Amino acid sequence: MKRIGVDAGGTFTDAVFWDEETGLISSAKVSSRKDDPAGAVVAAASRVVAHADDASLSDLRDLVHGTTIGTNVSLERNGPRTAILATRGFRDVLEIARLTRSSEALYDLLSPGPAPLVARKDRFEVAERIDRDGSVVTELDEEGVREAARSMSSRGISSVAVSFLYSYLNADHERRAAELIREEAPEISVSLSSEILPQTREYERTSTTALNAYLAPVCAPYLAHLTDQVQAWREGLQTWIMQSNGGVTTPQRAAEHPVNLLLSGPSGGVVAGRWISRQTGIANTITVDMGGTSFDVALLADGRIPLTTAREVMEMPVRVPTVDIETIGTGGGSIAYVDSGGQFLVGPRSAGAVPGPVCYGRGGTEPTVTDANAVLGILADGAELGDDVVVDRGLAEDACARLGAKLGLDPIETALGIRRISNAAMAGAVRAISVGRGHDPRDFALNAFGGAGPMHAADIALEMSIPTVIVPPVAGCLSAVGLVVSDVLHNHAASFQMRLDGRAIPALAATLSGLRRRAVEELADDGIPSERQTVQLALDLSYVGQNTAITVEVDEGFDAGWIARTVERFHAMHERVNGFRVDGEPIDITTARVGGAGSITRTDLRPAPPSTEAPRSHGSRSLVVSPTQILDVPLFRRELLLPGQRIEGAAVIESNDTTFVVPGGSLTRVDGYGNLLLTLGGHR
Repeated sequence: MKRIGVDAGGTFTDAVFWDEETGLISSAKVSSRKDDPAGAVVAAASRVVAHADDASLSDLRDLVHGTTIGTNVSLERNGPRTAILATRGFRDVLEIARLTRSSEALYDLLSPGPAPLVARKDRFEVAERIDRDGSVVTELDEEGVREAARSMSSRGISSVAVSFLYSYLNADHERRAAELIREEAPEISVSLSSEILPQTREYERTSTTALNAYLAPVCAPYLAHLTDQVQAWREGLQTWIMQSNGGVTTPQRAAEHPVNLLLSGPSGGVVAGRWISRQTGIANTITVDMGGTSFDVALLADGRIPLTTAREVMEMPVRVPTVDIETIGTGGGSIAYVDSGGQFLVGPRSAGAVPGPVCYGRGGTEPTVTDANAVLGILADGAELGDDVVVDRGLAEDACARLGAKLGLDPIETALGIRRISNAAMAGAVRAISVGRGHDPRDFALNAFGGAGPMHAADIALEMSIPTVIVPPVAGCLSAVGLVVSDVLHNHAASFQMRLDGRAIPALAATLSGLRRRAVEELADDGIPSERQTVQLALDLSYVGQNTAITVEVDEGFDAGWIARTVERFHAMHERVNGFRVDGEPIDITTARVGGAGSITRTDLRPAPPSTEAPRSHGSRSLVVSPTQILDVPLFRRELLLPGQRIEGAAVIESNDTTFVVPGGSLTRVDGYGNLLLTLGGHR
């Protein structure tokens, strides 16, 4: 069975053609199209198919897509006009929030705080009330809902978030409100908090539902258009969409819950990172994904994908499960500039795909990280990137000269400065996700990918004393590889507020059983047979009185030792995360969770036998390492390196999708899966 993975980034859209028996068939990059992202997806898919033979197309079944459309809408804040329908007296929950200040405005008493996602005039309230035990205190005012719906329609509102008090215990009023809104204003998209986040805490539930409503009118048409485009290109091809939780789902489910797509693209890279970790046998890895607009970092301890339910988007909490990724605005297209105070800065503003870096020759004028790499010889003059980009070093030098004139630097010094600043920012992100969370980076390997990641990986590793760097095959398109090796994944959760002891077991078993049934049913609806299904149970736990909880995986089946094992897991995790544990302290359950995963492809490739041939260089590359020093190093083509081969010392390893810079004193070897394993000098 064969699959195509397409990852749409800000600069390039990457695609891979995958065979579950033999692995990669072909890969390609095409320029992203901001005005037609679905067209770029089909163009990338067509390109990888064009590189394959006719026999490879016989068993093509799936196209898996990682999208940034939800991310872009939230970052640019250019979504449609959205409304909230709330219980009377609670229309301002979204604006009151938690009465906290951001670190930037901590001492600014006049700071108004972030503008709410929904303007107050578009926040409606209606008489209704559910009590804390789920009983009805006040019946829903149906005429009030109809009036609100008519008012929304007259204002041109595209979407509404319905968030009533205690709806996670009794969703009847929200469901009836949705029916009434659809009767009065069928053009308005409706998101219910009881479906999006059926959990306690009205602010977090409202903010997550409001963001879902904000994204729905943009994401749903895009996903429908994408599905149509894919079917027009190749009828019968099943389309899957990557979610923020590291699993895929159908376009229809994704359109209903677009809040789950906020980290769709970057999540594919982390899934691929886990897959590479299993291949290399290196359990502890830090993935660094450097594309055109951002630098994404994730820490995989013991080969496990890190998930969090404590993410913020547009300064609002989003409580759906997402891969725990640290992102900064440093990518190949990040623009270097001098601010009003004369400071030399890089990013977060990006040149994007159009005009792109100056060396792309598309009209860009401000130098970027990519331009600096071209000036320094890391990126070859005349290199072909994607479908229509040829690197022009002369243009990059001119841009660096213009910026350098403001700083009193020549073009080489300016390019070195751009690279040094960007490397420092990326090392800071790695430090934040490792040292900042109690992990020693020296115990991890750095897994570098993205079009620009391998160009900077060794510098970051040296800065952080990380001994090993992994550069996977097709590193420039690795997020697309993560898409094709991912599982279908459905997460379900329900509030459950009881003490963790024997008295909670009957009710907890019933709740988890219900969530499990939903997950299994959805997997079956997606065509996943039972033998390919796995289910994972978890609880959000906290010490009594704590305001935050930790998610702990638990066993199925409540045997005699179940509580003791769960308690010990919580204590151990609390100590790792917070630095202490309190044995004997009572523990509260706040949320019950179930994740249902369905395998849709094989990922257990066989390693190739080692070669006895020595690697052959293909010329040399001149690298500028200082204002006064140029180093000539051997140049190797990645596709010609064979398993078992070793490269001693400095080198440049070039492929069609990225360039790997190897520092002096290092040892690079090729494993049986084609991964490059770099051991830095001093660790050999």
